[in-house]
Amino acid sequence: MDISNQIKTRREAMGLSQEQLAEKLYVSRQTISNWERDKTYPDVQSLLMLSILFGTSIDTLVKGDVTVMEEAVERDRKRMGTRMMRLAVLMLLLLAAAFALILSPAFVWMEEAWGVGIASAVAFLPAVAALVVAAILEQIKRENDLVTYREILAFMNGEEEIDRDPRALPRRAWPTRHRLAYDVLTMLAATVMGGAIGYAAWSLLH
Repeated sequence: MDISNQIKTRREAMGLSQEQLAEKLYVSRQTISNWERDKTYPDVQSLLMLSILFGTSIDTLVKGDVTVMEEAVERDRKRMGTRMMRLAVLMLLLLAAAFALILSPAFVWMEEAWGVGIASAVAFLPAVAALVVAAILEQIKRENDLVTYREILAFMNGEEEIDRDPRALPRRAWPTRHRLAYDVLTMLAATVMGGAIGYAAWSLLH
């Protein structure tokens, strides 16, 4: 991708370190490093702020990359549709299995044989597996920056409007700058909530 070279070259020409550029864009230094090493691609808002900072246009920044993005999106449309559908069905089946196990006579047997704690843990294993599948689905969405590519292509085609005043752009939220930590916390929160709901349902039935 040409954007990685452009960011590094223009940043160095302005005498900015990765940390300084990150501060101006409200992202982490690691994000800048990932852009310059071609590991990830800037989103539309980042491209907009980069174009203003570097005194150029978004068209110039992504010149040469549009064809690559279009090809990647088309490959994803053909390759990932079926895979994501299967994973989504698997996630729903796992959730259904967790609730079915809680409501089945098998749960009563496990409760009598192993105690409430172990029985509940076993019953919620499918729900935990469903959360893992959900995390995989989210990772697929971000794979190769395909979501970002779609947004950029839509913007380039005039299908998406964005405020061009950088002062109107919101400061990047913590989840955006710390994606992995946000995903882990989300999974933990979902697990706790699922456990609480399941335990409440079990209590009502017993």
